[in-house]
Amino acid sequence: MSTPSALWTARSGRDRDDGPVPVVIGCEAVVPVGTVLLVHGRNGAPDQPQIAEIAEAYLARGWRVVAPELPNSIALPASGPADRLTMDGLRRAAAEVMVWTRARWPDVPLALAGHSLGGFAIGHLAADLGDPHHVLGVSPVLSGARLLAARVAMGPPAVAALEREVPLMRAGMEAEDAAPALARVAAPLGVITGAEDGIVPLTDARAYFNTAPNGRFFGALPGQNHCPAGPDVAAMLGVALAALGA
Repeated sequence: MSTPSALWTARSGRDRDDGPVPVVIGCEAVVPVGTVLLVHGRNGAPDQPQIAEIAEAYLARGWRVVAPELPNSIALPASGPADRLTMDGLRRAAAEVMVWTRARWPDVPLALAGHSLGGFAIGHLAADLGDPHHVLGVSPVLSGARLLAARVAMGPPAVAALEREVPLMRAGMEAEDAAPALARVAAPLGVITGAEDGIVPLTDARAYFNTAPNGRFFGALPGQNHCPAGPDVAAMLGVALAALGA
């Protein structure tokens, strides 16, 4: 059996190489029901298993998937130095792709999905957009302060690694908070997370869900960590998307 990443890669193609942020696009439907902007997190990439799992769930329901290759990711060597990443920079790059996506397909619903820091980004983007079809966060980061607190709970080596690997992000973390934006999002929202996630603990994933005024689905998967993937995740994504009207 093919893995989700292999399936997604076979069904998608890279586009917009001439733009500031390249994107990978997949679509199997002759007439897509809508477009979802799928935003990866720190050191992410469209073909990673946790992103491919989400993409596959949307493709199966007739959606077009637009997955950007965001700057400063170790998984994307052409994206720039990973140590230059900031939460605001990731958010702004995703916003630029959202504007491009909306302009290219203006007449279909636009949904937002994001993993980890991608969840932080789409919280802001959903408020900027004003009318997303729905919002789906997977292991979503709500704020830099919560992300830092989780690192502190892991112990000094985890904090030191953060300071060494992403010094610019670490310097600005306490000021970054998606909660005020997320609280203005009227669209249906769902959250899926790994019950064993240490980077975004279960309490933080619940806080993300509870901040939104129109939470429709929350699911925590036993045995899954920060990058959930596999048959149980695929099944839960199907239920979540149904709950969100996708």
